[in-house]
Amino acid sequence: MFGGRKTEGGLPRIPRGVDPRRARALAVSAEAQADARMFMLGGDRMRALKAILDATGYDLRQARDITYALVYDIEVPRTG
Repeated sequence: MFGGRKTEGGLPRIPRGVDPRRARALAVSAEAQADARMFMLGGDRMRALKAILDATGYDLRQARDITYALVYDIEVPRTG
């Protein structure tokens, strides 16, 4: 699931253990959100995770939740 496979609609499948809804409680800068979303839509999940990790300092599980939330249009709070 993490090797770039996509569903028919072009969105990446959500791996087991990832819950994008948890990202609604995690604030991320608008710039990091835009970068991570661009990388996810381009199929580069590792760069998307790195963008979130570098910008926030969250752990890997939280960063994964955020990256999938951004792709599936779940609102992630923005930092000032």
